[in-house]
Amino acid sequence: MPASSSFLLAPKGPQGDMGGPVREPALSVALWLSWGAALGAVACAMALLVQQTELQSLRKEVSRLQRSGGPSQKGHEYPWQSFWEQSPDALEAWVNGERPRRRRALPTQKQKKKRSLLHLVPINITSKEDSDVTEVMWQPALRRGRGLEAQGYVVRVWDTGVYLLYSQVLFHDVTFTMGQVVSREGQGRQETLFRCVCSMPSDPDRAYNSCYSAGVFHLHQGDILSVVIPRARAKFSLSPHGTFLGL
Repeated sequence: MPASSSFLLAPKGPQGDMGGPVREPALSVALWLSWGAALGAVACAMALLVQQTELQSLRKEVSRLQRSGGPSQKGHEYPWQSFWEQSPDALEAWVNGERPRRRRALPTQKQKKKRSLLHLVPINITSKEDSDVTEVMWQPALRRGRGLEAQGYVVRVWDTGVYLLYSQVLFHDVTFTMGQVVSREGQGRQETLFRCVCSMPSDPDRAYNSCYSAGVFHLHQGDILSVVIPRARAKFSLSPHGTFLGL
């Protein structure tokens, strides 16, 4: 058999490192890496371009707002401030697509209405035997405004509004119970606003007790307030710190 035949029939040996089958996997990996890097660079470039476009648009908008609310041309005065300086909240609402809210104008000192105040102390009492009551005559110790006025035994309301009404009587009586009733007369009717009852010691040296009541009421123009002790010849203190009425 010729030598060439033996050469053709001999088994094929392993291919070297430079052979085709060995280089194909490495070449595929290198191609995939290069394509991934190229795609990443393209994505970064596109993101950067979008950011630059948005930044330029925002700068143009800010410049437009500054021009619309810029300084006055007269001298160095600045009667108009920029949109941002006037209200950061308004700019934020404009960016979010919301309508900016107007600030509520604060009332000036002249626009503020002074609230009336009246604090009364007793100067005299009157006992009525037929109705078994004792009434108190008042005088102003502190007054502000013209919405309230003391008229002898009653208080007249001139300004309609919500008032804090308070009353105290310091009793010095051995009667087992004492108390006070604060009532309102107006709009064709009479009603009791509040009443107070307290127990009294039987020992004259210890027969001291104060009866205090308070409440918030909506009073109307023309209302008449009065304090009545439902006992004839009731004994109580006429000191300004013991018995008083106010609103």
